[in-house]
Amino acid sequence: MRPFGHIAGVIERITNLGGYIAGWLVFLLMLLVAFEVFMRYVLHQPPMVADEFGGYMLVALAYIGTAYTWRVKGHIRITVLLDRVPTSVSNWLRLAALVLAFIFFLALSQASYKYLAHSFKLKSASSSWLHFPLQGPQMTLLIGFSLLSLLLIVEITKAIVNMRSGRNVEEEEAG
Repeated sequence: MRPFGHIAGVIERITNLGGYIAGWLVFLLMLLVAFEVFMRYVLHQPPMVADEFGGYMLVALAYIGTAYTWRVKGHIRITVLLDRVPTSVSNWLRLAALVLAFIFFLALSQASYKYLAHSFKLKSASSSWLHFPLQGPQMTLLIGFSLLSLLLIVEITKAIVNMRSGRNVEEEEAG
């Protein structure tokens, strides 16, 4: 379990980094919006790029921050069924949910890779006057889905280890 523990730690650190990047993107997006408001309503010269780059930043922060949000249990969780069944049953249900989530996000990772490869092939660019290359913003989908898929492997492994040792799947490892 030691080598996996090291790999899991690396994945969790990368996940944390994604969360920090998403947090900084929120801050930068706020500055961009404030800049646009100032330019539009004070100087009466709206910047032509604020809406476009604001959209790219919003997409990036959503996808890059997804794995971190999962890690800190920030997504909506419905536990009404799990709270009413024995721990052994809830453990198996949680493990099944993790495996299904992994399959789903692995498929999304694969689809986003194909989408990105197609975008590179076509040299996709925005339809605005900037003709900004879209591969950067589109890459955040692949990064986010792939990182969440890796994190789910860690979560599944931890769940199995916890189940084998008689603990609840949701328990954090000691030490």
